[in-house]
Amino acid sequence: MTQEKIVASPPELTLVDPCSRYQELNPAAESAVIHLDDYRQPGLPGEAYTSAQSLDQERQTVFSRYWVCVGLASDLPNPGDVYPTDVAGMPIVLVRDRAGQLGAFHNICSHRGLQLVEQPCNVQAHLRCPYHSWTYKLDGSLKNTPHFGGYYKDSYEGFDRDKRGLQPIRCDQWLDLIFVNLSGDAPPLAEYLQPVRDRWAMYDLSLLRHEPREVSLQCNANWKLAVENFSESYHLSWVHPALNSCSRMEDHFAFEVGDIHVGQGSLLYKSGELEGRSLPCLPDLAAHQKATVAEYITVFPNLMLGVHPDYFLAFTVNPLSPTQTQERLAFYFMGDEAMTPENQALRNLPIDLWRETNDEDIAMIERLQAGRNSPRFDGGCFSPELEQPVYRFQQMVARAIEELTP
Repeated sequence: MTQEKIVASPPELTLVDPCSRYQELNPAAESAVIHLDDYRQPGLPGEAYTSAQSLDQERQTVFSRYWVCVGLASDLPNPGDVYPTDVAGMPIVLVRDRAGQLGAFHNICSHRGLQLVEQPCNVQAHLRCPYHSWTYKLDGSLKNTPHFGGYYKDSYEGFDRDKRGLQPIRCDQWLDLIFVNLSGDAPPLAEYLQPVRDRWAMYDLSLLRHEPREVSLQCNANWKLAVENFSESYHLSWVHPALNSCSRMEDHFAFEVGDIHVGQGSLLYKSGELEGRSLPCLPDLAAHQKATVAEYITVFPNLMLGVHPDYFLAFTVNPLSPTQTQERLAFYFMGDEAMTPENQALRNLPIDLWRETNDEDIAMIERLQAGRNSPRFDGGCFSPELEQPVYRFQQMVARAIEELTP
C-alpha cells in the first residue's frame, strides 16, 4: 500500500492509558497498557483540558522535555534583534547576537526576576534591565551591576558575576522555524525532525519565502483541541464547506511520520487562480506524483506544518491557560517570483481561506472545550479510519506525562 492511500493498519506501538496521570480516580489501580490499534479505548479525560494541574504537568514534561516551536527566524532578522515570547506561560527571549547567531534565554533578570524584554526590538549589543539597570551582553553574560555593592560600587567581595548571567536555553533552527528545548536533554533537533525531513525530501524547501501577512488569534479552548482539530479531516464536510470544495474529506489519507509525529494529506488539492494566473509551484511535483497533493504533519507537541504545491504553512499553538490558546499561522510561497506585488492577491487566497477555516474551527473547538466540563464526558471514541492521528497525538501526550512526571 502506497503512502498516498489511507493507512488501514496502524503500527504496533505500545502506549499508555491516557487517563493514568491526568486523573487518579483509583490510585491503587495499575496503569493499563494498550496497543495503538485498539481504538476502542477512550481518549483523554475532561480534566486534561480544564485543570491548571494538568497544564502544569504538561509544562514540566511536554513543553520542557521536547523540542517546542516558539518563533521564526524572520521575527528577528538583524543582529541585535530580540524577540520575547513564552512556552506555555514560561517567559523566554530569543536573541540574534552581533555575529548573527540565534540564542535563547529565560526572560528574567538574574537580580530580582523582572521580565527583561517586554516587546520585540533591537538592543544593539546589550540587554538592560529597566528596574536597576543591570546589563547583559547578548551572549547572556552579566556586564554591569551599578551600585550593587553600595553607592558607586558595582560589586562586593564574594559576588560572583559569572554565576549571575542570563540562564541559557537550548535553541536550534530548521527552515525559518526556531525551536527550544527547556530541559536541554532532548535528542538533536535534526534527529527529532528526521521523519519529517525524510517524508518531504522530494520538496525543494530552500525556495520558501516568508509572507509578511500572518493570521494570529486566540481561542477559548485548550491547546490540545486545536492540534487535534488540525490532525483530522473527518469534520470537513460539515464545518468547512468552502475548504471541502477544494480539498474533500474523502480525498484525504493518513501516513506515518515516525513514532512521535502524525500526518495526513489530500490527494486533490487545487491551487488558487485569478484571471487565469496562479502562483509558482515547487519543481518536479509531477515526477513524484505530488502535483495535486497537499500534506500536513503535526510535529509534537505544538507545530503543524502544511506543504502544498504553491505554498507552505507553519501553524503554532501556545497555551495561555488551561482554557485559552494563542494561535499563529505563518505562510511561505515558492521563490522570489511569488513574492512580487503583482502576486499579492494570489497570495491572499490561501491566507484568507485559512483565516475563514480557522474561524470555523474555533467555533467548534470552543464547544468541544465546553463539553469537557460535563461529568458525563468519558474521553470519547475514535474512528479507526479517520481519526488515527488524533488518537496517536493524545497517546503521545499521555505517554510524555506518564514517562516524564517524577
